[in-house]
Amino acid sequence: MKGLTKRQSEIVHYVKDFIQTNRYSPSFREIMRHFGFSSLGTVHRHINVLKRKGIFLIEKNCGRSLALVSSNAGPCDKKEILLPFVGHLSVGKPIETFPQSRSIAVPEFMVHAQDKTYVLRMMGDSLKEDMIGDGDLLLVEARQEAHAGETVVALLHPQNTIVKKYFPEGQYIKLIGHNSRELPLLIRSDEIRIQGVLIGLLRLYG
Repeated sequence: MKGLTKRQSEIVHYVKDFIQTNRYSPSFREIMRHFGFSSLGTVHRHINVLKRKGIFLIEKNCGRSLALVSSNAGPCDKKEILLPFVGHLSVGKPIETFPQSRSIAVPEFMVHAQDKTYVLRMMGDSLKEDMIGDGDLLLVEARQEAHAGETVVALLHPQNTIVKKYFPEGQYIKLIGHNSRELPLLIRSDEIRIQGVLIGLLRLYG
């Protein structure tokens, strides 16, 4: 890029690629680790120079505040809200949570209860017949109870995570997936621990 040092250009490319991949900007600590800088102060100095050169802007009151001036996908767009990005979900395994807190911007209209909603990234193709693919972002409203027909993220026994439609039947629960070859699962109500209800899905292409 014209007018930038080699390292400044590398930082700009890293931030641009990170936003395109994750739909939110990297934290200063992630930039520090990626480039092997010895302190956050070094990151601040580079970012401040790039701000003065009109490459970056910092948006206030936003957890992931770094944005490219030329980008139309700022991390705190007025029609977006930040939700906790909790970790990865693989069917049949416990949810793999991130060691450090993260957040991600999602369209505001998709969320009814912001303070109760979080995001998981689907890992693997085990739910492809449910139209949920590898890498999809699942919007989950944290609840311990669900209504008939809602899709729940739940635990069967301590380690087995499931994503299925929920139908209470007296003392039992019927769990149904979209896989036509898979029979409905009938369990006792005390054998399931609901983690939340699936309220939306975001799919990234490319």
